[in-house]
Order: sequence, then C-alpha cells, then structure tokens
Amino acid sequence: MTSLLHNLAIVVGTGIVWFLTDYLNREYFSIFKISDFIYVIYIPAGYRLIAVITFGWLGALSVGLAYAIRVYFFRDMPLPDSLILATLYALAPLIAYKAWEKIFQITPSLLNMSVENLFWLSCISAFFNAIFRVAYFYYANMPYGFEEFTLLISGNLAGTFIVLYALKICARIYYNFSQRNRS
Repeated sequence: MTSLLHNLAIVVGTGIVWFLTDYLNREYFSIFKISDFIYVIYIPAGYRLIAVITFGWLGALSVGLAYAIRVYFFRDMPLPDSLILATLYALAPLIAYKAWEKIFQITPSLLNMSVENLFWLSCISAFFNAIFRVAYFYYANMPYGFEEFTLLISGNLAGTFIVLYALKICARIYYNFSQRNRS
C-alpha cells in the first residue's frame, strides 16, 4: 500500500511541477512562441527529461497524464487525439534517454556529467521529441514539414540543454557547499 501511495505521490507531484513548468514557459517565454506547438526555447522539454531520468516510467507517465489533461481541457483537443499526443510526448524522452544510455554507456550523474554528454542527451531527446510530434501532425493531417521539424528540434534542444545545464550548476554548487560544511 505504501508503494502505491509513494508512486501516486510521484505521479501527482511530477505532474504538478510539469504544469508549473508549462505555465512559466507560456507566460514568460511566450516571446519565443512560433505556433501552438512550437517554441524556439521549450523549457518543459528539459523538465520532461529530468522527470524520466529521475523516476523512469513513472516520470513519463506523470508528464504524459499532465500533458493529456492540458491539451484536452485547455486546448479543447478531442480525447483520442489528446491521449495519442500525450503518449508520444511522454515516450519520446524515455526512449531518447534509454538510447543515450546505450549509445554512450553512461549512467547519468549531473554532478560528473560533461557538458558534451549533456549536449548529446539534449540532442537525442530533441530529435525523438520532434520525430514523435511530426508523426502526430502527420496523423492529424496538420500541415507541418521540414521547417517545423527543425524548429521543434531547436526549441526542444535549447530548452532541454538550458534545464540540464542549470541543474548541473546547481548540483555542483550544492556538492561544494556540502563538502565545506563537512570539513
């Protein structure tokens, strides 16, 4: 029972933080908005990846549910389309993360991860996010082409790299601070 409650708390808490990240992106990064689904800098892409790195499939599930709620209730998207898009939205960072681990043979620790590895993880995640999003656009008969594909990659790449690098800096500061307090 406690495991179920623990997992439920992870899903709800991670989903709430995703809503906050999405809200901040819409309110404070709206100058980077190109269309309904495309931003030049998309900060929630970084949070999505952090949720997956931290909680695995529970992180993907929570972000997917939060996204489904968002597009169904606030964008008035039909339920089947909301669920399809949310599934793709949640699976992309999970698949990208697993592919990155396999390609680079790395278990991540932001503290010790090089900027180059952060960059490649961001690239792979952005690529999968763009592929899955364009697949949805194709399914929904939305007119998106190569230009939108490249914009999706660049927005997800920028947002993911900014979030990962900021967390790396915070992890380094925390580590240095905790080491000083131990001495």
